[in-house]
Amino acid sequence: MPHLLIVDDDGDARPRLAAVLTRPQRTIDIAAHGEEALARVKERRPDLILTDVVMPRMNGWAFVRRLRTNTDTAFIPVIFVTGLASEADRIRGFRLGADDYICKPVNLVELELRVENALHHVHHVAQQKRADPALAGSLAKFGLASVLNLLALERRTGILAAEQNACTAVLHVRDGRIVRARFVGVSSLVSEECVYALLDWSTGHFSFSEQPIQCEDELDTSTAALLLEAARRMDEPSA
Repeated sequence: MPHLLIVDDDGDARPRLAAVLTRPQRTIDIAAHGEEALARVKERRPDLILTDVVMPRMNGWAFVRRLRTNTDTAFIPVIFVTGLASEADRIRGFRLGADDYICKPVNLVELELRVENALHHVHHVAQQKRADPALAGSLAKFGLASVLNLLALERRTGILAAEQNACTAVLHVRDGRIVRARFVGVSSLVSEECVYALLDWSTGHFSFSEQPIQCEDELDTSTAALLLEAARRMDEPSA
C-alpha cells in the first residue's frame, strides 16, 4: 500500500491536498516544514513525498538535499509543489533530484495523474531491479547522485562508467566509496572535481561493473560528503 508524505506550511493546503490524494489503497501523512518531515520519514519511509519550497525552519530545498545525501532516503521519489514558477527554480529542483515539479495554483486532476505516474514508476523500477540486477540506465531517469547513493548503501566494489555525447568518465568504487575519478582523455578534472562535474549531468547513460579494484585511493571522502559539497556549490550562484 503506497504511503505518501505531504510537506507544506500552509495549514489549509495540507489537509486539502491530503483529501484530494486520499484513496482506499493509500496512506497519507503530513508535515509543516522540512524538520518535521525528516522526523516523519524516520518514523515511516514514504513511497512518495510532495513538498513545498518556501517553509519556515527548513525549506524544501534543504529538506530534499538532506534526503538525497542520506543513503537511507536517497531514492525516495519527490515532487515539488510550490509557488516558485521560474525556470531557474524548476532547474534547481530537478538538479536536487526532484522527480517532478508542479507550480501552484495546483490543477488537482493533473496532480493526481502525476502522483499516479510517480508511483507507477516506483513500482516499475522495483520490478525491473528484481528481474535484472545489473546496474545500468539513463541519467535522465536515474540521477548520478541516486546511483552513487545506491552503491554506497550496498557497499559495492567495481567500476562506474558515465557517458554523455562523446564524453566518458570512469569512477572506481570500493566498498561503496569513490576512490578514483577520471574523464577519459581529459586530465584537467580529476578526483572530486570530476565527480562534481558529473553530478551536473542530466542526460547520458551509466553502467556499473562489479569487479575488484586495484588502484590506490585518491579520494578519502564519503559519498554523502561529496554530494553535500556538490549541492553547496550548486547553490552558490543563487546565494
